[in-house]
Amino acid sequence: MPEQEKMATNISVRASIDGLIEIMGENGAKILFRKAGLLHLLENKPDYNFEPCITIPEQALIYTSISDLVGYKGAMGVWRRIGYTVLTYAHQYGGALDAFKDLPPDEKFEKGMEVFILGSGKGRIVKTENGPIEYDCFDCLNCVDHNVDRPMCSHYEGFMQYIADFAYGKNVYQARETECMGSGGSTCYFKLEKRD
Repeated sequence: MPEQEKMATNISVRASIDGLIEIMGENGAKILFRKAGLLHLLENKPDYNFEPCITIPEQALIYTSISDLVGYKGAMGVWRRIGYTVLTYAHQYGGALDAFKDLPPDEKFEKGMEVFILGSGKGRIVKTENGPIEYDCFDCLNCVDHNVDRPMCSHYEGFMQYIADFAYGKNVYQARETECMGSGGSTCYFKLEKRD
């Protein structure tokens, strides 16, 4: 029996749609979703729930279409903002992090990342000896077939940044991609760095 293809959830796709509309406007989002072959999602938006929606490769098309339109360097700033905005919508309208609001900060961050992984269907948590957990997106599809000079998966930095701000407060940590398959790494790896 073949392995079932991983699916992105309704909440992750709907939050992406709402975040992209906020950032790019309705017309920009239409161009993007048309290019990705997913215009039907924009016209019939999924609900904010954890039901399966589209495959992970289809979800990746949403993000890679941005780099196709503006180049990867132009897309990096947009991706980071999209990642942050998407988690904002998933939290505010989908209640994705509400159950964790009273936990201690490290636990709140870990639970938030678990919800992100559940919603996105990608990556895994890496426990550390000291400090916050880290994120290994070994199955990243956004930098596949790229050969770039620096880590490029800034939308994951945005996702992780929102959860860090939720858990620790703003301006405490900065989410950074320290290794990227698009720039020659064996995985896409993310850490929180203390801000000065």
